[in-house]
Amino acid sequence: MYKNLLTKLNNGENLSQDESKAFIDLVFEGVIPTEILTESLILLNKNGFGSEELTGFARSMRNASQKVICNKDIVDNCGTGGDGLGTFNISTTASLIAACTGVNVAKHGNKAITSNSGSADLLESAGVNIKLTPEQVGQCIDELNFGFMFAPLHHQSMKHVAESRKAIAPNKTIFNLLGPLTNPAGAKKQLIGVYSKDMMMPIAETLVNLGTERAMIVNSVDGLDEISIFEKTNIIEIDSSKVTSYIFDPSKYINCNGSLSDILVSSPSESLQMMQNVLNNTNHNSREISVINAGALVYISGITDSLNEAITLCEDVLESKKVNHKLKELISLTNSFQNA
Repeated sequence: MYKNLLTKLNNGENLSQDESKAFIDLVFEGVIPTEILTESLILLNKNGFGSEELTGFARSMRNASQKVICNKDIVDNCGTGGDGLGTFNISTTASLIAACTGVNVAKHGNKAITSNSGSADLLESAGVNIKLTPEQVGQCIDELNFGFMFAPLHHQSMKHVAESRKAIAPNKTIFNLLGPLTNPAGAKKQLIGVYSKDMMMPIAETLVNLGTERAMIVNSVDGLDEISIFEKTNIIEIDSSKVTSYIFDPSKYINCNGSLSDILVSSPSESLQMMQNVLNNTNHNSREISVINAGALVYISGITDSLNEAITLCEDVLESKKVNHKLKELISLTNSFQNA
């Protein structure tokens, strides 16, 4: 089967959803030789890939994952990474804030690959046990409105692509975009940061293909895979199958006199310190950017009808110190499990 696929890629042709899924199904079963996978990923980069390939790859990866069973209405905040800017963990901080407003967050994340601190690094530095079973993650969501899914534990089939990705590095592959598309809890509502504006529409089309209910795909003018407070942000919003593109202007919501350098860190410990300052409601640009992104999560969840109202809710939970308490509860609960 893969010989026909290679022929098609060598001819500069794109793959269908079914072809992509069937191929990656075999990869995850350990059937495809590493050199064939490496060649295929290089050809995909050369030809350019879109929502058809992304959808097929994502469906295969979703099927192979260790799933979290949760009956709640789940929201995820997971970026592609790869912006290379070294900011503190905005999405994790924003997710904790949103959880305190009543949003059920199943946060999908990993350790640092291209950044100075991944979401898993940050939470471990805070004392959270991230090595949980799917059932334990579900319990966290049920009890605390927040659960963290450490990607390697849920996507063990990715071991079959590690050598190929390493061979192609530092160049990215299609797998760099799959993390936000493969939430193990089956999140139907998402805030997704993307490292490249060019990949925003393919990601949006893929989410529609996968049955996503509501989402915002974001890439800021200053290069963040988050909503920025320093520059405008390109946004594609999905509401059922309706897809809308617009530009978000943060100056309509906050007054920001700082710069991107205000939120840069060099280690997980620095990121943790910045997050703790946010949780303590310290006035700083790290707080403002966390509130904006948390507000987007609340808005996507449907708890509020407007972003303005969502931002106000997020500011209220920070002022009440509920988020600080939420982190302490998460540390306590995750370390109470037998495998902690």
